[in-house]
Amino acid sequence: MEGWKPRNLPTFQSCNLPNGKMEGWKDFRFSSRYGISHTMRLRASQLTKDFGHRSIVKNATLSVNAGEVVAIFGPNGAGKTTFIKILATLLKPTSGKLEIEGTDAIAGYSDVRSMLGVVIHETLAYPTFSPYENLKFFGNMYGVKQLEQRCMTLLTEVGLQRFAHEPLHIFSRGMTQRFMIARALLHHPSVLLLDEPFSGLDAPAKQFVLERIAQEKQNGKGIVITTHNTELGYLVGTRFFFMINGGLEEVAQKEEITAEALLLMYEKKMQSSLSV
Repeated sequence: MEGWKPRNLPTFQSCNLPNGKMEGWKDFRFSSRYGISHTMRLRASQLTKDFGHRSIVKNATLSVNAGEVVAIFGPNGAGKTTFIKILATLLKPTSGKLEIEGTDAIAGYSDVRSMLGVVIHETLAYPTFSPYENLKFFGNMYGVKQLEQRCMTLLTEVGLQRFAHEPLHIFSRGMTQRFMIARALLHHPSVLLLDEPFSGLDAPAKQFVLERIAQEKQNGKGIVITTHNTELGYLVGTRFFFMINGGLEEVAQKEEITAEALLLMYEKKMQSSLSV
């Protein structure tokens, strides 16, 4: 297939988005030469979720290694959020198996939640609390050591130190997303699950999310992101899947496909699904 070949993308120095195009975004591509191990972080097998007579997720199988970013592309309503919630043990599947770090995450969901960092559309925090108060509350639940220092370090890293003691409900979408990333990283999880992490963000906030995903990949975390944006997903992803009408299909490793070919395949897949 034309376009299926390894290539090295340029590293851009600026962060401009003229006409909504991806010119100026940095390319985050890393490989095993950086010393990341291939420890299995997450394994999902034949996961299905039914609501009544309708299957939202259909026999989805996925594995994620340490230092890997799996990007799942799909439109709204494809089942991506439901799938992420199953992986996060927030929703029990109708059938299938899920392991986090080798532990049965369905039967022993309470044993694996400390291994998971989750960013979904729900804030998963107390809106009247400040970022600092929220992090301290959840850090106590997880038994985080040197908690006060950890809270302030994370808030500084995500650029919220000036707002550490302001209530969350006054935050913009971008500020809330920064807080959610801090919350997800608070307890040093080995797996990150990010549902549409770029949705509703301006260019600087998107750049921040891209950079943080790349950093956590280098730290050896296994990462799953869902998005409908193939350009952003390609920048940070190492392996790509499509989720259409609840079905999960593996597409390619990053070195096997160009960004243009990935977008073309996705558009064709979308058109095909609409004609069914």
